[in-house]
Amino acid sequence: MWLQRFTAYLLRHRWQAIGLTFISTFIPVIGVFGILLAAVVTLCRGIVEGALFTLAATVPYFLSFSLSTQAKTQFPLVVWAAIGVAVISNLLTWAFAVMLRRQASWRLILEMAALIGVLVVSIIHLAYPEIAQWWGTQLTAYYHQAQTIAGMAKGVAPSAEVQLEGINITKQYATGLIAAAILFNAILQLIIARWWQSKAFKAVNLRKELHQIRLSPLAGMLFLASFVLQYLGNSVILDIMPILYVLFGAAGLSFIHYVFGLGKSPISWFWLALIYVSIIFSLPMSMVMVSFLAMFDSWFDLRKRFKKVIK
Repeated sequence: MWLQRFTAYLLRHRWQAIGLTFISTFIPVIGVFGILLAAVVTLCRGIVEGALFTLAATVPYFLSFSLSTQAKTQFPLVVWAAIGVAVISNLLTWAFAVMLRRQASWRLILEMAALIGVLVVSIIHLAYPEIAQWWGTQLTAYYHQAQTIAGMAKGVAPSAEVQLEGINITKQYATGLIAAAILFNAILQLIIARWWQSKAFKAVNLRKELHQIRLSPLAGMLFLASFVLQYLGNSVILDIMPILYVLFGAAGLSFIHYVFGLGKSPISWFWLALIYVSIIFSLPMSMVMVSFLAMFDSWFDLRKRFKKVIK
């Protein structure tokens, strides 16, 4: 298989592979190849060698940022956010790959990722209590800049009331949304790298691993408590909810895939695709429902119950 030969070649020729990782990261769209290769190397070869590849996949972001003077001047917040998401996602992808190499379960990786995100957001709120107001100022400035540059200020732009309402909502979740985006990106990159490893070496059953993600009962209780407390208007709880939705959304999708995998129907893929379309078009309520599904699964082990019913 070409993927096996390609992977074997890259693992045998370290410095050529590092050079390929470094160069490919500069190229739009395929730039993600670098961190995927770094994660595969970490899974197959170990921590140190994986760290070298991760460094090669991360340095280009700093170089691109230092060379992009126009973007830094016009959209500093957007550029900083994009660079931050990419760099931290790469580092977390490597760290999670290390955990997976050491036989950690996907449940443990997801819960650790969520814990990191919750702690970071909580610390930011403790250090900067006015973080929501800061986000409001930054978002307002960004919208004005975007309208001016895009020529939207000639009557095409949304009304000031609509903009203000959107900013007031977004600023409450902005820190958590960025943290959730970073964690989601890191986990997705790790999943793709694990798929690559499974196809290249046939020693990993990724489908079985991903179908068995069941969170701990304690995580379920914390999610329910946070879901209730968010309606009291606590700014920290509001900001960590996007992270919890990513965690429980992933676990809920794992359960959905498991159920359709039990059926062995030739059209299971169609119903699964239909569910994904329904989830996408009914966001954000659909993510709340999927998260609650994962919460109940953490308490009642729904997989065991469904398996008994199907048998």
